[in-house]
Amino acid sequence: MSFLSIAFLFALPLALAPVLLHLFDRQRKVVIEWGAMQFLAEAARRRTSTRRLQQWLLLLLRSLAVLCLVLALARPLVNSNWMGGVDRSDTILIIDNSMSMIRPDADGTALFQAALQKAGVELDQISASDSVRVLLASPYPIWLNSASLRANSDVQTTIREQLASLQPTLTRSDLLAATFTAVQTELIPGTKRRRVVMITDSQAADWSASDEKSWNQLRTLLQASVVPTEFDVVSLNPRQNSTTNLAVNQIHGNRTQVGPRQIVTLAAQVQNHGSTPSDPCLLRWKVSGTETHQSDIPSLAPGAIHEAIWKHSFPDLGIYPVVGELAIDDALIPDNRETVIIEVVDHIPVLVVESAPEASEVMQDAFFVQAAMGWVNGEPLATQGVFVPTLVKPDRLEQIELHDYRAVVIPNLEDVSEEVVKKLQGYVADGGGLWVALGPRTDLERFNQYFFEDSNGIAPLAVDRIVEESDSNEQKTLIDPFVTSHPAIASLADNSRLDTGTIAVSRRIRFSPPLQGLTPSVLLNLTNGEPLVVEKTTGRGRTIIQGVPLRLQWSDLAKSQAFVVIVQDWLNYLTQPLATRHNLIIGEPISMHLTGNEAQEATLKTPQGDDIELTADSTVGGTTFRTSRTMQPGDYSLEVGLSGDKIPFHVQRDSRESNLTPLSTSEQQLISSSTRLGQAIISESLNRATPTDPVWPLLLTLLAGLIVAELLLSGMMSRGRFGTDPIAETSEHMAETQTELAGQFPMEHRTRTDRRIDLNEPKI
Repeated sequence: MSFLSIAFLFALPLALAPVLLHLFDRQRKVVIEWGAMQFLAEAARRRTSTRRLQQWLLLLLRSLAVLCLVLALARPLVNSNWMGGVDRSDTILIIDNSMSMIRPDADGTALFQAALQKAGVELDQISASDSVRVLLASPYPIWLNSASLRANSDVQTTIREQLASLQPTLTRSDLLAATFTAVQTELIPGTKRRRVVMITDSQAADWSASDEKSWNQLRTLLQASVVPTEFDVVSLNPRQNSTTNLAVNQIHGNRTQVGPRQIVTLAAQVQNHGSTPSDPCLLRWKVSGTETHQSDIPSLAPGAIHEAIWKHSFPDLGIYPVVGELAIDDALIPDNRETVIIEVVDHIPVLVVESAPEASEVMQDAFFVQAAMGWVNGEPLATQGVFVPTLVKPDRLEQIELHDYRAVVIPNLEDVSEEVVKKLQGYVADGGGLWVALGPRTDLERFNQYFFEDSNGIAPLAVDRIVEESDSNEQKTLIDPFVTSHPAIASLADNSRLDTGTIAVSRRIRFSPPLQGLTPSVLLNLTNGEPLVVEKTTGRGRTIIQGVPLRLQWSDLAKSQAFVVIVQDWLNYLTQPLATRHNLIIGEPISMHLTGNEAQEATLKTPQGDDIELTADSTVGGTTFRTSRTMQPGDYSLEVGLSGDKIPFHVQRDSRESNLTPLSTSEQQLISSSTRLGQAIISESLNRATPTDPVWPLLLTLLAGLIVAELLLSGMMSRGRFGTDPIAETSEHMAETQTELAGQFPMEHRTRTDRRIDLNEPKI
């Protein structure tokens, strides 16, 4: 016998407490001689032996009750053979429900349906006394049933019904995480061993075989398992031609929020994930379900990538799903299409700080920035863009509500207070965009103190000093747009259209080298190798700091052809976090703010066709609907109120799932050596330990019986001592009692008693 909580055994002496209390209570009794007791002594002698036996039996019951309680708390285990127990096992079925399971097997049946059939066969082999549980591996380990259940007929019927309703997801499985989840789940008491059955197509992308650290942790976990664990990987065989797979990995645009008739450049990344060259095909572009354009996709070698570029404009306001779909029939149909959502708006508010609004136009700090937005002196130009500037003096920053604007632009930084910098820092953390251009009026020391703040501020680098660059035509310091691949400068590297590479810098504020271990994000470099524009992300927002002002000082930037593109692209980049986010990654929450809307309820339709009811959060100027239930990739739509209008959202899938490469021989050996470790432990565990059953449930049942028996015996003893009939008070009853007593005692006792009574009588 063994105990799980052996410390409770130190309380075993408490079982003697009832006996000790009884003996101590007897020592406290004092015998008082009373003559009248002689009449009762003979009658009581007949019941003494019976009563003494009852008392000892009562003490025994109380001691056994304490003993059972202490042993139950210690949770003893005994050999299952002693208890007549069954060698119970726990079976966990892990089902790979990733997108690759949609493809057919050698018989033409979808791999996922074949996996469900295999799961049904496994269920048939499980004994009714064993427990069973089903785990889905995509998009993360999800239990199909809430707990392990005994595999009786009702449970098996329920599991089969649940399996029949399943469909594969559009993302990849995490089989390594599923293995960890299965090994660590809690066991039903009395379980002697665990069996994990994994049904998968053995796609390498789902196994994370390169994560050696996690596989080592799995080995350690199996060695420390409380029960031996056996693994059985059921590998399904896909059809041979399923290795040919062409997929649209993603579609991205240079901007996802544009104004009417503004051109957006869309790029669809098409890749051949197969092992043989693909055939040429077409990529059909659809806007809100209507085919609008076609792109030719050439033959691609295995692993090759081709980008199909399409430029398009939208005449009206609205939210437009743009789909790129391959006109091809291959092994994996769902990855032949991908979506990007473009939002067309009429204005995006931007706050521009102007130090001298009363100065002439070209002398104003914000003149060229406004012109690049399509505004001059507060009036829109014919080329008006989507950004609408609002000018404010620096001393107003402390009072103005920054959250009314998507971005704040300071074209030529003057001295600002610490309170303003803290306000800007909070604004950026909440998702706002900040663009600061340093110039001749910038206090470098205060910038380092408040903006950089020992790398804790919103500036990525500290500043050093103002430096003069060479004016010689042969040695001019120019902007080099080809050094970095930042998404905000993708358009600036187009030498055939823009003059970014010819912009000369005559003077600038030099950035100090980064602190050890920090690597700042650089947007633009100079030809001398030093950064000119750097960026930092704080919270949800972004900050851009550049070493020259946004006017005709220190550089040719403001008069270059590239300046308008820089202003438009960088403002679009800065304002993106506060824009409504329709293009999401897996797990990223949906957040939709509706201004002027009083609806408090909305319905979110998922890619699986489920309807999720949402309740709005009241915010300033409207309502906001939020949900984090976006673990499944695909198209979502939000229907607010009873209007019937649907707001689209799209969650991008993981392109790794399109790679149908199976596990290599070395990867199979790694997985086998790790999972078979649990199976190797089985024989060793069975040899060194006999299967055991818990005894404490029986002890608790016995404790309840002992308490009931003690109560019954105590009640019986109480009735025997005091009786249950009421005391008669009539003279007739007293006479009968005296007569009965007279018949029970001999005459000599009565005479002696009478004589003793006579002596006590008063004499006359």
